[in-house]
Amino acid sequence: MDQTTIIIVLAVHLVCSGALFWLIGRAMPPHSGVNRWALGAVLFGLAYAGRLLAGPTPTWPAMLLLDGAMALASLLFLTGLRQFVALPAGRWPLVALFLLGFAAVHALAVWSLAAAGRHMLLNLLLSVLYGTLAAEALRARPRQARALRPPLLMLVLMMGSLALLTLLRGLAFPLVGTGPLHHGLFGQLYYGYASLASVMLGLNLVWLVFARLNTQLAELASHDALTRLLNRNGLDDVVRRHFAARESRPVTLLQIDIDHFKRVNDNHGHAAGDAVLREIAAALSASVRASDFIARTGGEEFLVGCVAADDGVAWALAERLLAAVRRLDIRVPGVKVPLHCTVSIGISRRCNDKAGWERGWAEADEALYAAKAAGRDRIVAAGAMRADLR
Repeated sequence: MDQTTIIIVLAVHLVCSGALFWLIGRAMPPHSGVNRWALGAVLFGLAYAGRLLAGPTPTWPAMLLLDGAMALASLLFLTGLRQFVALPAGRWPLVALFLLGFAAVHALAVWSLAAAGRHMLLNLLLSVLYGTLAAEALRARPRQARALRPPLLMLVLMMGSLALLTLLRGLAFPLVGTGPLHHGLFGQLYYGYASLASVMLGLNLVWLVFARLNTQLAELASHDALTRLLNRNGLDDVVRRHFAARESRPVTLLQIDIDHFKRVNDNHGHAAGDAVLREIAAALSASVRASDFIARTGGEEFLVGCVAADDGVAWALAERLLAAVRRLDIRVPGVKVPLHCTVSIGISRRCNDKAGWERGWAEADEALYAAKAAGRDRIVAAGAMRADLR
């Protein structure tokens, strides 16, 4: 296949990939990065098509426009990836500053080295952007969900190899000129690999998107949408896996209920109630130990599994949770003064297996009702039904 045909196929593929990412991006959150991938792919494809139309000796404005489009497209892929993995992507004024700097250096390169300078600058810049994209994917990989790690590794390998090849090409332009690198064997190999890389990149980015959506669906099935804590399904799964382990450890249950929560909804509205739930859930989650687990089990009810703790440790954890909620200043929409809430907590005896878990939950629930009956904002433990007024 001749080089012109390869570039045409590459341009068509990039534009079509951009259209696909645009359609996917319409169903994604605004800052998912997919829309930047869409714009980057279209710009790259149009730039390749424009280079064919402009011929071997375009004017400097045409050279600047086409090369700037390629540089901007690569930057969009990079910043889109940063958005996708929840990193700052940079604001558009910085992009404009990047393009202005590129235009100045481009003019200097063309003035000093003619066409070879132009191609050297573009390839060196692209190699830096490709390499940075690979480095960002590698850096983000350990922090992502397990399903996202294989496509991120593929992205590292693909963009890293393309960065190295583009770097060698950029360094070779001043030495051998533009002819051999565009029309010789190396040119055919480069454009062939670039075409393969663009196809693989498009597929890889689609893989990333669907892996992210799959992970989010799995998380929604096991986590409460408002508080991000475990829901009933997620709690059941955690408990099943905990007691199925070869050396499962006993668990003490802490049943927690927000005191007078109905008043918040009645007096301030459901938006205020949602804010209270989020704040209290975050305070509870921040106060438990790393080995413990916490779930939202009802409207204003939470359950904490205190793993491998004696009665004293479980009681100390309950006191810590009680104090964490008391300290909160919860700001809600339309209310000038922060809201203050308290919770009541019931503690079960230790559970050693799944059957004991069911019994323990009933005990913690009974102890919680005893705490409510005793005046709320306190802890009651099952068995002796000891109450500690705070």
